[in-house]
Amino acid sequence: MIQINGKVRNYILVGISAGIIVGCLFAVKLYGRDTWVIVSLTIALLMFGSSVDNILEHFSIKESIEAKKQLEIEMKDERNSFIREKAGSKTNLYMLYLNTAITLILSFMGVELWMICLFGFLILAQGILSISLYNYYDNRY
Repeated sequence: MIQINGKVRNYILVGISAGIIVGCLFAVKLYGRDTWVIVSLTIALLMFGSSVDNILEHFSIKESIEAKKQLEIEMKDERNSFIREKAGSKTNLYMLYLNTAITLILSFMGVELWMICLFGFLILAQGILSISLYNYYDNRY
């Protein structure tokens, strides 16, 4: 079996999800705004955002040995783990509410294609919330 490291896997996921996004955009042109097209587009955008986030995380880590050691210590520290978990749970809760509200709004309206790009904005909002909540809980605890 072929072993694929995390970085290559993320590049593959970006390519696959970008292809699905383009395919969904063509399907919207051909079939209109069917539910399966919008659901597929949403899943592809979520995969794309997650993969890009992981790739950017790989690029942000310096290649020096000291930085890798410090990162490993920080990842194993219980306090930092608690802060990451707390920020992640709050971010996911808020993103669930935002995604639900926008999904309901889009389902009851005659939606133009550019409005579906709001899901891309939600992925950006998730990143901003994650960073701000991490800093908040870092200062609090």
